[in-house]
Amino acid sequence: MPSKHFDLNDIQHEPTDTQLKALMNSVALEAKRRAELARAALMQRLRDDIAAANRSRSVA
Repeated sequence: MPSKHFDLNDIQHEPTDTQLKALMNSVALEAKRRAELARAALMQRLRDDIAAANRSRSVA
């Protein structure tokens, strides 16, 4: 069984298709996780900005 760890720059010991598929899946999961975090942060900022606008409008 091949090692789980590999170096993409090592042309003497290329990763297997299974290793590459696992790498691509982990990259996709990490990208999705980061996108969700960014979306949540943007939504929170939007809510905060709306609340601040509503407060300043009610004061005026």
